[in-house]
Amino acid sequence: MTREDVTFQSDGDEIAAWLYRGGDVCVVMAHGFSLTRHDGLDTYAEALNNAGATVLVFDHRYLGDSGGEPRQRIRVKEQSEDYRAAIAYARALDRVDPEKIVLWGYSFAGGTSVNVAASDPRIAGAILLCPFLDGRARVLGTTRRTPWVATRVMGRAIRDRLGSSSTIKATGEPGEMAAMSFTGEAAGFAACTSSAWINEASPGAFATIATHRPVTKAKRLGMPVWVGLGEKDITVSGKAIQKLAAKASNAELHRYDIAHFEPFHGKDPALIAADQADWFTRTF
Repeated sequence: MTREDVTFQSDGDEIAAWLYRGGDVCVVMAHGFSLTRHDGLDTYAEALNNAGATVLVFDHRYLGDSGGEPRQRIRVKEQSEDYRAAIAYARALDRVDPEKIVLWGYSFAGGTSVNVAASDPRIAGAILLCPFLDGRARVLGTTRRTPWVATRVMGRAIRDRLGSSSTIKATGEPGEMAAMSFTGEAAGFAACTSSAWINEASPGAFATIATHRPVTKAKRLGMPVWVGLGEKDITVSGKAIQKLAAKASNAELHRYDIAHFEPFHGKDPALIAADQADWFTRTF
């Protein structure tokens, strides 16, 4: 196995990526909310590469090693554009079949992968790990648990959208002013992140998060889809994950006795990565 540092462009900004060369199927991989490729993606990339895939692992614009200003900016539309730029780069690689691109996404990137796959009939497959598929469920949960936090975050989100660029904590303890502050989320980030991660995120994405519902596009996913659900996951909606797995015509649902961040620490990453590699071998 060899890994190369490569770059490509997304809307004029440089995207930093790792390229693991393999066969004619290319898995295009990105991490979840505010996370970088250094935060545990190598385990999954290596497992899929060992199973025969070419793997492209990238940091979204404004995050990690990628370019773009302001830093820590997170927008649904822009991250979808980054995926499409990565797909275009992968399709042009030597020995990669442009009709054999598989999207891989965890959490927030899992939802983005659904949106992109649903809009691109050439996508050959998708791997969705604890995907964030229903923003409305998350907003309702935040409002129920900590209504004052939800109100303050929304106020900052609207100002950010209007051009007052700023950041808030990506995660914090319950009651803190943070994007993700459900019980256990701060500890989850701490357990799986590297020194490359910064506990900051622009709040602008939350101005429209209630309407961000990739689960509604499940029926457009005609390609093979691997779906991983954490039975102890309170960060994303398990009901939405099960709904997508039931409505997508060729989805395979895998259940794990884990919380949201456990795919990246402890004993679980190797097991889950092996399951994904097995699915890849059987499918492609």
